[in-house]
Amino acid sequence: MRLGHVCVLWLLTALPAMAQVERVGDATARFNGKGPGGFKLEGTTHELSIKDDGQTVTYVVPLATLKTGIDLRDRHMREKYLQTDKYPDAVLVVPWSAIRLPESGQAVTQTVTGQLSLHGKTKDVPVTYTVRRNGEVYETTGSVPLNIKDFGIDIPSYLGVTVKPDIETSVAFSFKRK
Repeated sequence: MRLGHVCVLWLLTALPAMAQVERVGDATARFNGKGPGGFKLEGTTHELSIKDDGQTVTYVVPLATLKTGIDLRDRHMREKYLQTDKYPDAVLVVPWSAIRLPESGQAVTQTVTGQLSLHGKTKDVPVTYTVRRNGEVYETTGSVPLNIKDFGIDIPSYLGVTVKPDIETSVAFSFKRK
């Protein structure tokens, strides 16, 4: 009986180490906003880190690396709206228990609940993702719709053009399980 308890304890302590993920290849994190008259705003970064503690997967996007294509707009976004000096990262945490991974050659699409920390606030958000497995590599895309007012971010406005508060965020990356 004691040997059984030892085996269970060993398994429980070994699980986090077995579930580690490693990002491979390029990654893209993006936000899309809209305004009046068909105005569109897109910000992109290729900085995305993934942390895995065996219970949750944490995705971190350094907000100061987002670029919209216009330097002045980028500076306003970082300094006035996102305040990246105080709140440098967007952090999404998803429990492993909610994530389904496909068999090789297959794909899975689903919506789960994650916790997004942005601008000093943490909220539950719907996370829709698709994972395609090619051998040992999992190719992943995901999106999170959000209203920036829910996170205490002022609505961007410049020269009479005001961005709507509903923003679509998305990521694309690949990973392997260690």
